[in-house]
Amino acid sequence: MAKKGLFDIADDAYMKEFLEREFINDADTNHTEILIYKILFIIINIYEVISLIYFIKLRKSYIIRQRNFTLTFIGGIIFYITTFISFFPQMMKVPCFLSAFSTNILNPMANLIFLSRTFRVILFYHFNIFKVTSIKNKKENLNNNYDINLEPNNYLPRISKKINKIICCIIFIPTMISAAAVAYFYITDPQMKEKCPFFKREDALKNLKTGKGVELFKVILVYGYTHIFISFIITILLIRVKDSNKYGVKFECLSSCIVIITANILDNIIQANSRAKGPKKPRIIFIRLFELTKGGKMLFTIILLYLFFVSITLPVIQYYIIRKSMNKEFKDQRNTIQYLYKVLNTPSLVDELREIAVNEFCVENVLFWENYQILQKKVYRYQLDCIRSKEMGNVNSMINSLDTDDDSNLHQYPMKSYNLIECYTYDPDMPVPNEILPYYISFYHMFIDINGPAVVNISRDVANQIFFQLSTFPSVVKGSAKDITYFLVY
Repeated sequence: MAKKGLFDIADDAYMKEFLEREFINDADTNHTEILIYKILFIIINIYEVISLIYFIKLRKSYIIRQRNFTLTFIGGIIFYITTFISFFPQMMKVPCFLSAFSTNILNPMANLIFLSRTFRVILFYHFNIFKVTSIKNKKENLNNNYDINLEPNNYLPRISKKINKIICCIIFIPTMISAAAVAYFYITDPQMKEKCPFFKREDALKNLKTGKGVELFKVILVYGYTHIFISFIITILLIRVKDSNKYGVKFECLSSCIVIITANILDNIIQANSRAKGPKKPRIIFIRLFELTKGGKMLFTIILLYLFFVSITLPVIQYYIIRKSMNKEFKDQRNTIQYLYKVLNTPSLVDELREIAVNEFCVENVLFWENYQILQKKVYRYQLDCIRSKEMGNVNSMINSLDTDDDSNLHQYPMKSYNLIECYTYDPDMPVPNEILPYYISFYHMFIDINGPAVVNISRDVANQIFFQLSTFPSVVKGSAKDITYFLVY
């Protein structure tokens, strides 16, 4: 082949040699490149298997749970399998059907899992903002005529279940459609088994050059253009999401969208400019890029490796970095749970903490604390009014000051230092009075009940205990869940 510049137009002789040149059969020329692929294959397999093992090991950690362990782990497995298969054509001859299966079924499934996780992040962020608004509105509408059977926010868990079902449909329905399309081509085209045989091993790169079995790969073209469009929309939506972690969930999804869009655009440019269109021949540079990227397939392998890194490996790295940092700074009083108690008793800092919690997708813990303070103040005010009524000889007096969420009346009593919640004292054995029962019921339905709008992450046993003891022990609603929520906020 005569030497030509990268930007020269390929002539007929160059195109003929390009189309006939094989990759696997030409082992003498491509020996070094094939060896590099084999070494990379071994290294990447070891790396991904170790990452998956550590991801499983840390599945109960906050960083992993925030990403939804099940959905992320399934995505990691699909990324691994697809990457594993994508290296075979660079190392050996493979059946055409294996390439079709990987391209038309595994690749769309991997992309759809990523899109589902990204949608989940966007919805979860706005859901946390909605929790703040919902709880605020509910507190403002609360009165002594509270209906125990009315829970206007119990539809939220149902919506969450529907969202999970929608995510499953987003993943599996398009994948099944793609599989059905592949089956359709084999059924309707009698020659397809010859163009793309199930078991006959061939040079995959040469098939890509000559367009053998190209009909099967029309499916992925439709998915590719759709994926670019959706990724662009998601990128815009993700920009509005706030994440307090520099390399957190937002970074993972946003950077992945950018990588996907960039790789797909490059692939389309290479595919469009590397083939002869009638008498018009492509430039040498696009032919070289076609061979270098193995028909664009290695671009998608790079995407899969990046998706695997940011979804599986990066959270594991973050966990150990944070753990190491905490061990180094453990002696700093600002990193102790006792210091957190002081922060929680400073209203201005609680406001900042709420903003951080929204960005961390766990605002229910801070909302629990703020409402816990209000509820405990009402207990204190009730008991203080009872004591004053007894001293005045009017034991049956009603507590009218509890009909509002305004805590300004608290400061009319002598002990102003009782702004600190831990300083409040109350009788834990006192049954819940009817005057403040609506507030306890509201608190239970907001944060303890599994169908609540902002339920905290406590065990079912603790929630059941609170439910059964609500009418007898007023402090149980707060006390049993308080220490757990302390730790979650910490």
